[in-house]
Amino acid sequence: MAKAGGAVRVMIVNTLYPPAQVGGAERSVAQLAQGLARAGTEASVLTLQSGRETVEAVVGGVSVHRLPLNNLYWPYDGERRSAVRRAVWHGLEAANPWMDGAVDRVVERVRPDLIHLHLTTGFSLSVYRAAARRDLPLVQTLRDWSMMCARASMFRRERRCERRCGSCVVLTAAKRAQAVDHVIALSRPVLEAHQAAGYFRDAAASVIGNAAAQAEVSARPSLADDPVVTFGFMGRVEPEKGIEGLLRAATGLEGDWRLRIAGRGEAAYVQRLRRAYADPRIIWLGQVEAADFWPAVDVLVAPSVWAEPFGRVVVEAVQQGRGVIASRIGGLPDAASGAGAATLVEPGDEDALARAMGEVLTAPERWRFAGGGAPMWTETSIVDAHRAIYRQVLVRRSSRISAERDQE
Repeated sequence: MAKAGGAVRVMIVNTLYPPAQVGGAERSVAQLAQGLARAGTEASVLTLQSGRETVEAVVGGVSVHRLPLNNLYWPYDGERRSAVRRAVWHGLEAANPWMDGAVDRVVERVRPDLIHLHLTTGFSLSVYRAAARRDLPLVQTLRDWSMMCARASMFRRERRCERRCGSCVVLTAAKRAQAVDHVIALSRPVLEAHQAAGYFRDAAASVIGNAAAQAEVSARPSLADDPVVTFGFMGRVEPEKGIEGLLRAATGLEGDWRLRIAGRGEAAYVQRLRRAYADPRIIWLGQVEAADFWPAVDVLVAPSVWAEPFGRVVVEAVQQGRGVIASRIGGLPDAASGAGAATLVEPGDEDALARAMGEVLTAPERWRFAGGGAPMWTETSIVDAHRAIYRQVLVRRSSRISAERDQE
């Protein structure tokens, strides 16, 4: 444990980390790491990269260690692989011993008091093993379904998985057996699903969501200056995000509207959608920064059909004072709490989605000026909640060690 009065040393582990492959999870992990560092916690990050060498750098005041991935291929380059290669990759990931050496060397050099796992795809069980060798306490945050599902989404063949398939049960069996001191979930549904499947039986548990990045609120013009209502979608352009249902619902609307779609997806899939929905009112932005998205959007639509663990973009919409239409699934309802104007619809119900969007068009003033919201989680509250958990875990570990010594 850290010396009395000294900073606690926490090693945060996440598969990817900015500036590489930045998505919601990576932004949230970086926000936490940098917030911890500013609050006096000695935070470092262990992550992966596509090269063959270990790279170390300081990013935003945090020491970042990027390790090469020792598996069949780098899975984040957008290339499609055969079913056989994917199966071999996931088979190795289930218990990959070739990651152990590099992970062990970094842990030995950093000497953290505690390791905080987030997304661990690519690391296999190496971090758990490194922690066990040193009797280091573990905290684990559930940011997706990768502990239970090889695809990390509980979504397959354009359908939400009501239960785990046999291959996922086998491929994640070793993860299910790992013990941690404290488990954190982004939302209550994610935590309860893992506990029901037999994960983290003996771990203390908490729910801590994501915070929106601190940003200036972008004002919208009056309806007299811009009478067209603009809906916005921001995220991965893929079936589980409900993008096709959104496009069908939008093109059936009556009235003046626009739909701005921000995000990347598989090139062939995105091109097919653009051809199928070649409507000038649908604006395909590609990957853009939040500062370039929110000024032109009145209402965020988050029509996911998979159980999103939380929904960072929804929290950002609340912070920006935008209206929200979101699926009633996973952590999206929690993320939408605090919005000045919000409607929840059943996932995959395109008629309900179209009705909700139509209601916006009948009352545009209410939705355009929904008012600055109060997200459930702020950066400060998230950092404070994590620091409190770290202290609890380290105190419990210290008490256990003292009790064991007394029994010798």
